[in-house]
Amino acid sequence: MNLKSTQKRLRVTADDFGFTPGVTDGILEAHEDGIVTHTSLMAGGLDFDRAVALSRRKPALAVGLHLTLTWGEPLTPPAHIPSLMGEKGRFAPLGVILKRFVTGRLNRREVAREWRGQMERMIRAGLTPTHVDSHHHLHLLPGLLPIAARIAGEFGVSWLRRPAEPLAGDFRQALIKRLVFRMLTLRPWPLPTSAAFRGLTLQGRRDFLPRLQEAIRGLPAGTTEFMVHPGHPDARLAAEDTYVQEREAELQALSDPAIKNLLRELGITLDRPAGQTVEAAP
Repeated sequence: MNLKSTQKRLRVTADDFGFTPGVTDGILEAHEDGIVTHTSLMAGGLDFDRAVALSRRKPALAVGLHLTLTWGEPLTPPAHIPSLMGEKGRFAPLGVILKRFVTGRLNRREVAREWRGQMERMIRAGLTPTHVDSHHHLHLLPGLLPIAARIAGEFGVSWLRRPAEPLAGDFRQALIKRLVFRMLTLRPWPLPTSAAFRGLTLQGRRDFLPRLQEAIRGLPAGTTEFMVHPGHPDARLAAEDTYVQEREAELQALSDPAIKNLLRELGITLDRPAGQTVEAAP
């Protein structure tokens, strides 16, 4: 038997780093006290500068870029990206962006301009991103995946999330999303990624802990990425997002000592990086 082929590694990525102070602090706690190994930074997040500064003190926490098109204010002047814009200088919401995409009114050059600007802001802040993913998984859309992969490649990033979640299991939990994502990830993947993924089936305010335990017990061989959203609810988060109290439940579960004990019991290794390259900010 090839023992190497049976090894199980778990990469736990907390999305929305820098979204609000409560989310930033919750992610850092889930890293220090729990099993979070990676996090994805929102370049336009309300707590961006503080998140960058705090991440410098956590060299074992890998920080990647969370590409955004459906929340907040863009980094590009709105006049230069009209197909991405909604009201009051903010991005259009998800439903509008998807409608524009389907009808051919979402300008890919504008997407590339904004996403490159987000990557450049992270680089200027002195962080070398370890991976790329996206808010609402918009990098999966045909025509947008090559943009995300090209920008990642230009800046030396060698990991791009592939959220292909199994359809088996709890058919009530985000089945349509899982089916759509599975179809969109059938094509050849342009950059290295995990062998397996869990995220949509983990979400849920009351039962996140048992979902997490079940997913760990069912982990396949190879590296699996868990997408999570820990955080402390705060007033700014409540004003910007609908996923609020659920973040506290995720934080508590990810930091529960029983989870680390379960990983040890099952011989599962956390995919912790050796350290992230952090350069002095200009």
